[in-house]
Amino acid sequence: MEKTFNHKIVEKDRCKKWNDMKIFQTHDESKKPFTIILPPPNVTGNLHIGHALDNYISDTIIRFKKLQGYDVLWLPGTDHAGIATQAVVEKKLASQNINKYQLGREEFIKKVWEWVDEYSKNIHNQWQKLGLALDYGFERFTLDDNSNEAVLKVFIELYENGLIYRDKKAINWDPILETALSNIEVVPKETKQKMYYIKYPIKNSENFLEVATTRPETMFSDVALAINPQDSRAKQLIKEIIIHPLTNKEIPIILSNKIDPNFGSGIMKVSAHAVDDIEIIIENKLPINECINKDGKLNDLAGEFKGLDRFEAREKIAHLLSQKGLLIKEEEVVSNIGYSERSKAPIEILVQPQWFVKMSEFSKMLLKDLRSDEGVKIFPPRFESTLENWMENAHDWTISRQIWWGHRIPAWYNEQNEIKVQIQKPEGNWKQDDDVLDTWFSSGLAPFVFLGWPQDKSKLKRYFPTSLLVTGYDIIFFWVARMYFFSLYFMDQKPFEHLLLHGLVRDSQGRKMSKSLGNGINPIQVIDEYGSDVLRMSLIFNCTPGLDINYSDEKIQGAKLFANKFWNIARFVENIPVSITEKIDFNKLDEYDNWILNEYLTFKKNIEDAMDKYELTIIYKHIQDFVVDKFSNWYLEFLKFKENSYLIHYLFKQILILLHPFMPFLTDYVFEKLYHEELLCSNLQTFALNKESSNNTPKIISLITALRKYREDKKISKSIELFFYLNNLVFSSIDLKIINKLSNFSWKENHDFSLKTESFEVFIIQSKQDKENEILELNKLIEFSQKEIEFNEKLINNPKFMEKANKNTINEKLANLKLHKEKLEFYKNQLKEKQEKIN
Repeated sequence: MEKTFNHKIVEKDRCKKWNDMKIFQTHDESKKPFTIILPPPNVTGNLHIGHALDNYISDTIIRFKKLQGYDVLWLPGTDHAGIATQAVVEKKLASQNINKYQLGREEFIKKVWEWVDEYSKNIHNQWQKLGLALDYGFERFTLDDNSNEAVLKVFIELYENGLIYRDKKAINWDPILETALSNIEVVPKETKQKMYYIKYPIKNSENFLEVATTRPETMFSDVALAINPQDSRAKQLIKEIIIHPLTNKEIPIILSNKIDPNFGSGIMKVSAHAVDDIEIIIENKLPINECINKDGKLNDLAGEFKGLDRFEAREKIAHLLSQKGLLIKEEEVVSNIGYSERSKAPIEILVQPQWFVKMSEFSKMLLKDLRSDEGVKIFPPRFESTLENWMENAHDWTISRQIWWGHRIPAWYNEQNEIKVQIQKPEGNWKQDDDVLDTWFSSGLAPFVFLGWPQDKSKLKRYFPTSLLVTGYDIIFFWVARMYFFSLYFMDQKPFEHLLLHGLVRDSQGRKMSKSLGNGINPIQVIDEYGSDVLRMSLIFNCTPGLDINYSDEKIQGAKLFANKFWNIARFVENIPVSITEKIDFNKLDEYDNWILNEYLTFKKNIEDAMDKYELTIIYKHIQDFVVDKFSNWYLEFLKFKENSYLIHYLFKQILILLHPFMPFLTDYVFEKLYHEELLCSNLQTFALNKESSNNTPKIISLITALRKYREDKKISKSIELFFYLNNLVFSSIDLKIINKLSNFSWKENHDFSLKTESFEVFIIQSKQDKENEILELNKLIEFSQKEIEFNEKLINNPKFMEKANKNTINEKLANLKLHKEKLEFYKNQLKEKQEKIN
């Protein structure tokens, strides 16, 4: 092995070797299966640091399960990501002065497929860099032919069973991407706005009603004013007619319990661009008059403001109202505004015909299973209530999207507005729906569709439900919930046994990574500089289920330090002649071997227990304790002086196998170099010690530690030999040799100074110089305490100080005085004893 650890040498072509050998593509059906489906990344660009964390966690678990003897399957896939992918392709075309309408739907889709081909290869290259144990023979794409067949089958079946329906109602609309959004694609943010207090004149009167709104641009769609029936003004005002301040049209005053009497003036204008307003309009059989178009600009109803963007129109309308004396006042407020999760633009509420999934039955189904003993087990468990709360309040899911890239809705319309839902075009003059399905609709089917449903169900019988899903807590509603209820409905089973939720990767200051902050981390660049193992350890060993992780160079350097340490351990072991690697003859073990084997078994169990609970952070503490301390700092040191090195290669081989999931490149390289075998063709061995494992080794370690500390505390050079003596403890000659070599203390039956350890009392035989140095040190301590006593007594005996000082300060000085008087007495007694011994 090379003198220094070089990740580029270690990692070169190693993942290619695993793929060429089909290590993770060969399955043994005699073994128990363990399956994970990779959360399919969007084919929109490069993998980010969050992908790296997610992938490393799954990869670590898959490798560990394989070495435990499972038939592992980690199924890769990519997501067509409808809105996101169409947006980036449109942006690319725009840079070439091309828009999708010039190309037409069919040619545009061809351009998107070109993008998908390019970025799928890019994602594959990044998976190789990360070193992922994926089975590429199972790889899927959410828009491949088999997936499309499955999606259409699901849509038609749900439609026929009344769980998918088409309706015209208020929906969230993205005016930038010009598509409908589901509720979970809308991000509420507190936003500073102006509240405008506007006069709405009462017909045949000099009076007016004061109406507060943050959206004067929607006034052209007003069809009424509304007041709560419990409002004391309601009975009188219900009789009045209002003259609209902008259009001069007459509008009524109506009653609604939805009106908050304490908000604004207690009177609300009823327009077509808010969910509550539209419900009031429908309840009162009033017309829905939208004044904002799909592009966020005002329409013909807005008169002179037609064509203006809604926010530009807002200011100009407010200015006009002010000029006409109809604006009472403006004030700054903070409101909760919904923003598109994709385009980041404030959403608009429009009334549009869309396709919906009826959520009530799915919610009941999921909640029943989740609350049962057979439900998905979630790590950490607190997210069970998060999922429950959302499902209990789930809105019907808007699944149609007004874009071209995606699964086209299998619905057909004729001139009589009749609908037929089927795959093939009906005979006659029928036109297919232009919309596609929400990306989460197809990715929600992944657990069973990726395993071959409905074309081939043989893989489902073996690998479904999958064993584990690893994903971020931020998509528990987007993806996890949908997989759960779709699997229950179509497979009559949960989609996975366990759900492990990790947090986001934030920057070193705990901020979310974003382009605007410029704090994003490219995992491939980190790998190029430090290696995949170092990045993996820096992430997984700092990742607690359900909590965010702060990425930092300090974590990278810590992982790099351990990789270097392990490299040096391997180089040391490499130079020891090989005795055994496969089977132990316990009769050849000495007490040091028995001790380290016992410690290894404890270490192995600790790792297995932590892996069962997905507590990766704890594992690093166990690795440090066993590998760095017990194995390297102690056993390898013992090995230099004890009588045989029989066990070392057997043990080190097991350590390499056990550590492989946490640093696969490095362990595989070392295993290959030292043993000329394939680590991933090995299994973790199980054995029990047939000798009593309790021996003197822990006491020897305790003794050497105490002796070293004594030398360090006294600042005595390591080259100077010292002496010790023990009562009632017998060491062998090899034990004494090891103690001598590792502490430079020799056995001598005499003593004049004692140290207590956990196991025994050890007597140190001091040289005359040591004793003289101690006397000097004690004199310094006596002098210091005398000065402290003098200083504190001077303050306490000063009437001015006692008068001005607060109680806490006085008590502090009294406590210091008492402490140093006690110390002075102790030091003087110690000095008297030392002087008697030296004389």
